[in-house]
Amino acid sequence: MFTIIIPNYNNASWLDQMFESVYKQTYDGYSIVFVDDCSTDNSFEIARNWRDKFNELPGWYGDFKIIENAHKRWNGGSRNVGLKSSTTLIGNYVLFLDSDDYFADEHCLEDIVGVIEANHYPDLIRLSYIVKDANGEFLSDLGDQDTVEKIVANCNVACWTKCVKTNKVVEFSENTLMEDVAQHIKQLDSIETIATTHKGIVVWNRLNENSCSRNPELQNGKWRSSLYRHYADLLDLQVSKPECQLELERRRAIALDNIKNDRFEQ
Repeated sequence: MFTIIIPNYNNASWLDQMFESVYKQTYDGYSIVFVDDCSTDNSFEIARNWRDKFNELPGWYGDFKIIENAHKRWNGGSRNVGLKSSTTLIGNYVLFLDSDDYFADEHCLEDIVGVIEANHYPDLIRLSYIVKDANGEFLSDLGDQDTVEKIVANCNVACWTKCVKTNKVVEFSENTLMEDVAQHIKQLDSIETIATTHKGIVVWNRLNENSCSRNPELQNGKWRSSLYRHYADLLDLQVSKPECQLELERRRAIALDNIKNDRFEQ
């Protein structure tokens, strides 16, 4: 049913938590593609140990592929590597999971399958999620976002808030810190049928100070080029749905204003 694509860069300290959350799933119809983006820690060794553990999991017949990027691809490029892997053909749906995040409980995949079957295999399932930060945990309920119009203009653009049919999923911008928005709009332009979950599926870990979105040293020298690339990606993007076109125009205006004010935000 699922291919779970996991990009990673130097998140060794969070990998056990993430892999454990997948390993404990009560639904076992999934494969894993772990794409390491030139990590300098022991991420590869940890992933390899978990691959051995998954291969010994009773009743699990999926594939666990580990890919090491030959050069830096950033999150968007690493996800594209996972999408292009032949392993993705095994699953009917693609799920993205960042390597410092994790599934909320052991029933998450089973619950998504229930939504898929109850809604006659929709193109996209909008996934609610849980935010975890220094103040605790709280639910971000996206369960009422059941149309393209409601989803495309929402600020929750992260790819892990969407489970998408393998033949509908679209690729990401590469070599940038700002890969989410253009892909979000293009993804919504490509689908027709939608289902939703009110239950939080992924726990968004805001405690990782070394993530691409929070580490100023990692962003140094990259954020300004990302601003311009993001604007160029939006200018190049062509969509057909009126609601997607409206959001695209809004995002283009925001991106241009951010460039003028040297402001790093999406």
